[in-house]
Amino acid sequence: MAFCPHCGKQISNDARFCPSCGATVTAAGPGTAGAPPPPPGSPPTAPLAQPPVGAPPAHVPGVVPPPPRKQKMRSGWKIALVIILAVVLVIGAVVAVLAVFVFKAVKAPVDVTNKYIEAVNNGDAQEAWSLLHPDSRFRREYNAGSFEQELVKPSVNKLDTWNAHEVNVSGDRASVKVDMKFTNGNGQEFTFELRKNGGDWLIYDYY
Repeated sequence: MAFCPHCGKQISNDARFCPSCGATVTAAGPGTAGAPPPPPGSPPTAPLAQPPVGAPPAHVPGVVPPPPRKQKMRSGWKIALVIILAVVLVIGAVVAVLAVFVFKAVKAPVDVTNKYIEAVNNGDAQEAWSLLHPDSRFRREYNAGSFEQELVKPSVNKLDTWNAHEVNVSGDRASVKVDMKFTNGNGQEFTFELRKNGGDWLIYDYY
C-alpha cells in the first residue's frame, strides 16, 4: 500500500489520483511502498545544523585536528615597536656623547692642576712654569729664574697628599678646589683658577 503525499490517506500502489483529495500521485511501483508522510499537525523536520561561517571544522573521531593558527602581530604594532626602539637607541647615543663631552671638559682642568702641583712638589720648575697662563700673576711678577728660586724650591717635598674634589667649568674659565695635606701634618684647601690659552688649560692663579 502507499499513501497520498498531499493528504496522507492510504491509496493503492497503482493509483494515479488520490480518491480522498483528488491530487495527482505517482505510482510507487509494484513491491514498493512509500514511507508514510508525517501526520497532519506534526512539526516539520528541522534541517541539520550547519556550522557558522569561519568556524573551525568539527572534530572527526580518529582524525587529529590541526593545531590552532597563531595570531600574527599586526603591522601597526610592529612599526610602533621599531620606532620606540629607534628612539631609545638615539637617546642612548646622545646621552653617551654628552657624558663623554662633560667628562673631558671637567677632566682637563683637573689634569693640568695635578701636573702643576706635582711639578712644584718635585722641584721641576721648568714643567711648572710651562703650565702657567701667559697672563697669570706669576708670569707678571716673576721670571723663570725667580719663580724657581722663590716659589718652587721652598715647596719641594712639602706635600704629602692632595685631592681635587670640586670642579667648575664655564666657557674658557675653570676653577678647581684641592685639599692639600702637608708633611708636617697640616692641611689646607686651595682654589686654582685656570683659563684657556688657545685650546689648552693653564694655571691663571691660586690662593
